[in-house]
Amino acid sequence: MTRGVLVISHGSPNISWVQKIDGLLNQLKIRLPTEAAFLGMVEDRTIQKGIERLEAKGVEEILAIPLFVSSGSTHLSEIQYALGLIDEPGVETDLKPLLIRARVIWAEPMDDHPIIREILRDRVQELSDNPAEEVLLLAAHGSDVPGFKERWERMLGRLASGLRRELGLNGATYATIHPDTLARRARAVSKKNRLLIVPVFLSPGYYTEKAMPGKLDGIVHRYNGKAYLPDARIARWIEETIAAYL
Repeated sequence: MTRGVLVISHGSPNISWVQKIDGLLNQLKIRLPTEAAFLGMVEDRTIQKGIERLEAKGVEEILAIPLFVSSGSTHLSEIQYALGLIDEPGVETDLKPLLIRARVIWAEPMDDHPIIREILRDRVQELSDNPAEEVLLLAAHGSDVPGFKERWERMLGRLASGLRRELGLNGATYATIHPDTLARRARAVSKKNRLLIVPVFLSPGYYTEKAMPGKLDGIVHRYNGKAYLPDARIARWIEETIAAYL
């Protein structure tokens, strides 16, 4: 059976985003047919087109890897529905069931994979001077949708407690943009502790460069805005995911 890989990410009208994802796939040390597809906003690079390109190469089994930070993302339910993996999406969607001949295997998103914990650990250490006197706040997108909200929180809770333990921090917590808890939690923590804020985002952009800094204005903290990309270890995460499923 010929196998292939479809890496699915959120789309963007910004060509640099597409180039970043294509560059990421070019780093992979695998011999399987691989395509990058986007949820929207990228002409001729839709999920349907990615499937068609793989099937044209003779692929009979497709591993769909969602390049998303959390299993709490509502987009994942939409994509699974479009791929025919679930009967109904967990949220309203404009996506329709796709035309697929190949068998599709669904991989899990990044969540708190060891490589992700490793990247976040490095981000914290770049900001930290004295862990025993510092509290970490992980800042993420989150979700207002019941069920998805809890998945975000469980993931962030695991990451925060693990990093606190590994790095010997005085404490660790998390906050989200949806629902918006960032400023309130950051302000509460900063009153008694030296506050380190690390974003839990795939790529730098509006949230890491404008939205979060704006919400944190006037709150004493350390923050450098670094997201997961362009860290080369994300390519390693994809490779390990492929090895785990195929």
